[in-house]
Amino acid sequence: MKHRLLKFAACTGFAIAMLPGAHAADMACKGIAKHVIDTDLQFSLTHSQIPGELAVSKHTLRVAGTQYKLESVSQAKGFVAMLYSGQLTQKSEGLVDAQTGLAPLYYAEQRGKKPVAETMLNADTQQVLFKRNGNSAPFEKGLQDRISMIYQISARLRCNSDLKAGDTLAMRVMSTGRVGNEVFTVLKAEDVTLNLGKGDRRVDTLLLETKPEEQGDEIVRIWYSKDLAWQPVKIEIKDNEGKSLTQTLIGLGKPQP
Repeated sequence: MKHRLLKFAACTGFAIAMLPGAHAADMACKGIAKHVIDTDLQFSLTHSQIPGELAVSKHTLRVAGTQYKLESVSQAKGFVAMLYSGQLTQKSEGLVDAQTGLAPLYYAEQRGKKPVAETMLNADTQQVLFKRNGNSAPFEKGLQDRISMIYQISARLRCNSDLKAGDTLAMRVMSTGRVGNEVFTVLKAEDVTLNLGKGDRRVDTLLLETKPEEQGDEIVRIWYSKDLAWQPVKIEIKDNEGKSLTQTLIGLGKPQP
C-alpha cells in the first residue's frame, strides 16, 4: 500500500513478508500489562527534501485499571498547514490484557476537516468493522492498530529486552480500512543524539525496521531508547525513491503551557 509522505502520519501500516531465516520473537511477555505506562511525548516532524520543521506531534497514553486511551495529534506548520488543514489526529482505545498487552477495541483517524474514519470491534459478532468502507474482518487476539503497535513494542521491550539483531516481531494491525501484517526486524543497537530542551543528549537505542512486501512499498524504522524506558525516540518512513519523513523526540512529559 502506498502513502504520500507529506501526510504527516504518526505511523502507517504496511503488509510485510517474513524474512527468510529470521527468528520470530514472541510479542507476549508474562506480566506485560504492568509495562504499559502513562506516556507524554512530543516529536518534531521533518522531511528529507524540505527544510525546517513541518509539524509537531504529541503522543499521549493513559492507563486506568484495565483500560487505556492513546492519542496522537500532529499539528502542521507553515505551508503544510495550508495543504492539510493543519492537523492529523489518531485515537486508540481498548483494554490492557494481562498476557497480550494493548488490546484495541476502537481506532480512529481524522485529517484536518475531513470526516473521522473509525474502526471498532463488534463484541456480539466478534468482527472488526471499518466504517469508512463498510467492510469487516474477523477479530484476532493480539490485534493492534497503527498507533498502538508502537507502544505495544515499548511494553514488550520493558517486559523483556532480550531481542537481538535478526529477531522479528510480527503483528496483525488494523487500519481504517483493512487488517494487514506488520513484521518488524531488529537491525542493531545504535546511539541517537536528541535535544530534549536541555542541550544534546546521546541515548542507546534499538532499531527496528519493516521490509516492503512489494516493490514500491515504504519502509518504516523505529528507534527505541533503553535509556528512556524503551520509549520510541525516532520514527522514519522512507519511500522507494529514498525520500523520508522523520519524527524525532523533542520532549518528555506534559508540555509546558
